[in-house]
Amino acid sequence: MKKIGIIITSHGKFCLGAVDSLKMIIGGCDDIETVSVTLTSSVQEIEKEMNDIYEKLSKTSSEILIFTDLICGTPNNVAVKLLMEKDNITIVTGYNLAILVELINKRNCGCETVSELLENEETIFKDSNRILKKEED
Repeated sequence: MKKIGIIITSHGKFCLGAVDSLKMIIGGCDDIETVSVTLTSSVQEIEKEMNDIYEKLSKTSSEILIFTDLICGTPNNVAVKLLMEKDNITIVTGYNLAILVELINKRNCGCETVSELLENEETIFKDSNRILKKEED
């Protein structure tokens, strides 16, 4: 059975910290790779890195889910270009640790397709953002 491969990408080291935190919370994070875009990264370097990771994950994954930090940013633009070239990619833009934990736990517990993983996505994204406020006396 092939799993859903995951690429987490961001400006700076945000994606690296997210995966480090995932390993603390979830434990095993198989088939998850990162692409960190730095000030010195060229678009061509990022495209090559993301394509190489895509090719690696495709050997063991039927679908690839790419998380990007910002819409229209370089990580997202490179991911969209890859999406246009390949058939089995879905992009989720604007992730946080709560969303990653929720979706990766679902994947690890048996979701076999991205559509199944993202079922009820509005609830997942809404529930991952909580506003806590101390009530006035």
